[in-house]
Amino acid sequence: MMQPPSLTDRTFKYHGQCLAEANNYGYGDVQQRFKKQRCLQQRCGGSLISRRHVVTAGHCVARATPRQVHVTLGDYVINSAVEPLPAYTFGVRTINVHPYFKFTPQADRFDVAVLTLERTVHFMPHIAPICLPEKNEDFLGKFGWAAGWGALNPGSRLRPKTLQAVDVPVLDNRVCERWHRSNGINVVIYPEMLCAGYRGGGKDSCQGDSGGPLMHEKTGRWYLIGIVSAGYSCATRGQPGIYHRVANTVDWISHITQIST
Repeated sequence: MMQPPSLTDRTFKYHGQCLAEANNYGYGDVQQRFKKQRCLQQRCGGSLISRRHVVTAGHCVARATPRQVHVTLGDYVINSAVEPLPAYTFGVRTINVHPYFKFTPQADRFDVAVLTLERTVHFMPHIAPICLPEKNEDFLGKFGWAAGWGALNPGSRLRPKTLQAVDVPVLDNRVCERWHRSNGINVVIYPEMLCAGYRGGGKDSCQGDSGGPLMHEKTGRWYLIGIVSAGYSCATRGQPGIYHRVANTVDWISHITQIST
């Protein structure tokens, strides 16, 4: 992954309910922690889309209850008492997993969920919502930024302390399937999925980035175009990352949150 984004010289403008301009892309990333058992802790990413709602991957929370999930906004350095700007932790009131979500041996189907927070978020220079795309909007060939605290190398248990980000191009789904097949992987990329990455690898999301954003800047605003969902490795040749395609389910997200796009 690339070096972490700088927190210096931030400038923000708001347009309606979403971030209009920012010279940094760390604003929309959430850290989510929940315990399924006494000693088990899982971390996922997510994106703030309103004062009360966070979008994440369905597989992150499909087996969790609201009491098991906590969302931290404004995090930059994990598990550190010294943050450039303060982080805030929120409880979760409700979890809405997409009704068509399904665990599969390949990439999970309709891998998206909306968390409703227990209290209202006060927007700050480092905590602001990201825009939602138009229904069925196509980002083929465009570049997106994936952000998170996931592994820097496939299979590694080590995680970076600071937020990382990487730029990757959006691919045609059939091209994504062909690339995987060239590596002996027969995966089906369904319409609600999106692939992003390079033929030669080198840049990718990885383990621990699940639920985090794939963001695209358009006309001075940042849009949530993908949610980190799956991958057969990290930054490996012919194995681009697999994301949930937000434009495919934006109507459902808007129905849950009452946000208009």
